[in-house]
Parts: sequence; structure tokens; C-alpha cells
Amino acid sequence: IQTQNNTRILGQWWPSGYGNTLLQHILLSRKNTNLSLLIYVVYRKAISRSGLQHLAPVQSPLPSLNNGPTKDMRTTVDWTENAVNGDHLWLETNCSGDLCYLGEETCVKSATRRKCAACKIVVHTACIEQLDKINFRCKPTFREGGSRCLRDNILRHHWVHRRRQEGKCRQCGKSFQQKFFHSKEIVAISCSWCKQAFHNKVTCFMLHQIEEPCSLGAHAGVIVPASWIIKVRNSFKNSTRRKKRTSFKRRTSKKGNDESKWRPFMLKPLPSPFMKPVLVFVNPKSGGNQGTKLLQMFMWILNPRQVFDLSQGGPREALELYRKVPNLRILACGGDGTVGWILSALDELQMNPQPPVAILPLGTGNDLARTLNWGGGYTDEPVSKILCHVEDGTVVQLDRWNLRVERMSTQPEEGTQKVRGHRLPLNVFNNYFSLGFDAHVTLEFHESREANPEKFNSRFRNKMFYAGAAFSDFLQRSSRDLSKHVRVVCDGTDLTPKIQELKFQCIVFLNIPRYCAGTMPWGNTGDHRDFEPQRHDDGCIEVIGFTMASLAALQVGGHGERLHQCREVTLTTFKTMPVQVDGEPCRLAPSTLHISLRNQANMVQKSKRRGDFINHKTNNLNHLSCVTASKKE
Repeated sequence: IQTQNNTRILGQWWPSGYGNTLLQHILLSRKNTNLSLLIYVVYRKAISRSGLQHLAPVQSPLPSLNNGPTKDMRTTVDWTENAVNGDHLWLETNCSGDLCYLGEETCVKSATRRKCAACKIVVHTACIEQLDKINFRCKPTFREGGSRCLRDNILRHHWVHRRRQEGKCRQCGKSFQQKFFHSKEIVAISCSWCKQAFHNKVTCFMLHQIEEPCSLGAHAGVIVPASWIIKVRNSFKNSTRRKKRTSFKRRTSKKGNDESKWRPFMLKPLPSPFMKPVLVFVNPKSGGNQGTKLLQMFMWILNPRQVFDLSQGGPREALELYRKVPNLRILACGGDGTVGWILSALDELQMNPQPPVAILPLGTGNDLARTLNWGGGYTDEPVSKILCHVEDGTVVQLDRWNLRVERMSTQPEEGTQKVRGHRLPLNVFNNYFSLGFDAHVTLEFHESREANPEKFNSRFRNKMFYAGAAFSDFLQRSSRDLSKHVRVVCDGTDLTPKIQELKFQCIVFLNIPRYCAGTMPWGNTGDHRDFEPQRHDDGCIEVIGFTMASLAALQVGGHGERLHQCREVTLTTFKTMPVQVDGEPCRLAPSTLHISLRNQANMVQKSKRRGDFINHKTNNLNHLSCVTASKKE
């Protein structure tokens, strides 16, 4: 029996959409053809109401084969006015165990494969065009601004066939069958949003579930719903086209300014006390290849339009787009430099209130992440667990300090290098500012990495290079005369005589307790009455001096010489010397530096209490009940 969408009921060829397999089970279990047709009509009506475009009628029962896709494959999220809702994000993969999503009937069986980061289907590169022909779209990430239909504002499940599925069936509670060899059998049907999975059986996956609204699952409190993100029309272009037909007069530049401010996307959030949407920034250059893997994992769990690659233009545009989202939290995946980059962008935008920033450490030192209990590095912890920590973390304050450089009027004779050394890599620091031995080692590492970036692709290699450079610099004693060429004044107190007396080879101005990959140079001040315990939110900066002996002892629990706790510092250097600002090194010509408090940033401190996960689950249940109640209304 040939149907309207070229599917032969009780025949042998079936499109690979999930619903057709379900329909096959239903129809083949009935012997009455008329009853089968009636069920099919009901099924098609349910599909039309559910908004599942990939089950729409196809043009021909047997797709034609060719060498590859005719359109460009998207590997990143499209933020232009040409964006298409439901575009897959194709990434290269070597998962040979996963069969092509199209199935054997229509698969081209080419060698190379692609995997969608958002819905995790795998297809051959040459099969992508066939996937477009059956209209199997990825999960929707936004809505069209011109639509007034209420159905478009309701997020529905995005059901996908799975030949391999972990966990248990939501309906029967039994585990999914796992086979050691790749199976052609479709084992499960799961939703790309809420991650609910069912056995591919009529008894487990019911027909009415196709059009049910999706609750977004366990992470509903942090996911930005597609209904919040709206693709707007360029009204300026439309108006100019209409006006060009009737008039040839030029308009003033004011219209041109309006057009330059126009953006294809906008956000209209619905405030909820149970929601803390998370905006994720990933620096793929940090932590070897970890950044790229994290990008894919976050796109799978969250809305891909709330996950941003910092190598594609920085955080500013994303922050401008999300600046009006209430209870927004930011997750910075990278090193301490990545965190400082995002905090500086927040300062420029003057967001009020400023969203708190959590950290997923991917750098080498990760001292700020250690201070806020996020650890010294990412150790393949499940992304789902990290999002729970971000949602449940405590908001704390972090002092941020200005660095202002004044060039000295008289210069020694080193000319060109001196002139280039008047600018610091950063004019704000969150962790520390230092000069001397440690800055020289960091500068060597930085220059070597710039020359051969392929040799510095793991945290372990970076630390080994640091150790080798430190040992070499120790033998050369390049910073032995540091105390003779600096002058330090803290809150009006001149510390220069003490610095020269103790012959320090490294001076650190420390804002947080951690330094140099987890050491604590200020130490425990419980037995020292002249100083207060160190805090990152007290508006004071700690000044510490190191000899080579105290630097060596630092790695085994020692600490430096405590010099002062102050609110303002004036530092004068009388020769070119290496300095570093939050791990960013440079050579600084003779200058006068002024250090003063800039502001305080909101940060997310990871909680260590056991009750946090109970609270998290309770909040999720409350949120889901509220969503259900609002839908019933």
C-alpha cells in the first residue's frame, strides 16, 4: 500500500526517522489493513502537531547517491541572519563502532565519518546530503521572531534513534542491551534535550510521547531554552527596499548607525527564581586538547548557543547578548588568564549586577581556581557534575588591582628594548604581580612556547619545562642583584632598606593565598601578631620577598618573608627586568608602577558540603513541578 509520503505500509523499505520504526512495529502487529491505515493517519496527525520536521514527506522513495554533500557542513554555531534552526554541528570523529544513522538501505558507506556535537548522531560525510533529504534536523536552538504561534514557544522532545545506549529505560526500568560487536539493531529512542531514553518497543515508547513538551531534564535550571533566543528580522533592510521603490532621496547617517547596531539575535528571558542559566566560555588553547573535548560535551548537555569558543572572537559579544538574563552565571574553562580576560570584558560592559564567574581549570598553574576550591586542573570529571557545582556554588568577592606605569624621564643606554618595555601585558591583575627570578623563568617559558607551540600541548610537559628553566636560572643567578635596582613604598612605608638587607631575588605582590601552582607563600599568620590572615576580599595586598632558599622551601610547605599588607604600592625599577602579571611575562624598562584597588568581582566558590547535591535535586524537582503547573494552566 503506497502512502502519501512514499512509505510502503507492510513493505520492506522504511525511512530511518525514529517514528517510522515505531510505526513499523505498530502496523506489522496488525493484520487488518484498514486498521493499519487508520493508525497511520492518527500517527501523521501527531507528528504534524509535534513539530518534528524530519518525519515530513520525502520526494522519492529511493534517494540518489552521489559523492558528497552539496552544501557546506557547519562546525560552529551560526550567529548570522542566515542561520537555520536545526542545523547540525559536524565534527570529525573516529568512532568506527557507530553505524551510520541512515541505516544500510540509504547509507553511502564512505570511509570518513562526522558526528554532531549537539545530538550525537554519526553519519558518513557523503551521507549528510541524504540526511537533509529526509529532513532529520538537529535539536532547535532558537525560535523565529516573526512567529506568533504558541506552539513554537513550547520546547518539545527531540527524539533520536540509538544503536548504543547507557543507563536504564525510563518506562520499564531495565538496562539497555549492550553488545560487544557493533549492532545494526536500534536499541533505544532518546531525547537530545532531557536525555530520557526508552527501549525501541511499543510497550516502552508510547505514541503520545512524540508531542509531549520537554522538561530539559536534570539541568533544566542552567539550560537556556530555545524559546528565549529569538532570531529577529532586519527591519532596516525591508524598509529601505520599500522606500527605494517610491523615492530616490538619500537618508541621513542616523539610519546607517541604526543598521550597524542591528544584530540577528536577541534574548527575551522569562525570569524564574529556580533558574540560574550558565554561559560557558571555553579556551581550546588551554590544557592541550581538553578544551576542544569540553566544547563538544557542553554542546551536548546544554543549548549550543550558550557555549562559546573564545578562539572565535572573545567573550564580549556573547556577554552583550546575555547581559539582561537574570541570575546568569558564567563558567570560564581555561587558565587564570582566561578568567582575567572575561572579568575585564565584564568591566568594560559595566554589567549590573555583574554575573558571578566559576572556573573549570585547564591552565598550568590555576592558582585562582585552587583558591576558590575548583582544583588544580580538570581530571575528566563528568560535565554534568561540574554544572551542578556551578549552580550550587557560593558567590564570593575577589579584589582586583590596577597597574599604572609611568615612564622614567632618564633612560640608561639599552635603547630599543627599553622603549618596547614600557607596556605591561595587562593593566589589571587578580592573582599577583611579581618581578625577579620567577618572572624570568615564566618569560623563558613564554618565549619558548611562542617559538614552538606544538611542544607545549600538555600540562605535564609545561611543568617539566618550568622545572628545567628554574634550575638553569638558579645556576646562572640572573636575579641576584634585584634588590639593588628597585624601590618599594607601601602605604607610605619605604621597604627598600629591608629588601636590600635580605637581598631578595624575587618580590611578589599577592592578592590570593595561592601562588606558583598551589603553594602558599604567605603561610599561616596565626603565630605572627603583626599581620592579619590573608583574604582575597579584604581590599589589601600582601607583599612578600624571596631568597633562593625560601623559594626552594616554598615547594615543601615553606613561605617567604612577610613584608607588608597594604592598600597602595609604589614600585620603582631602575633597570630593565622581567616582570609578570597573572602569569603573563614581559621585560619592563625602568619605570614607576602604581598598584591600587580597582574593584571587586563576583566569583563562584565551589562548595564542599555534602548537602549541596540534595539541595540541587530538590531545586530541580521544584522547578519541574512549577513548569508542569504552568503548562497545565
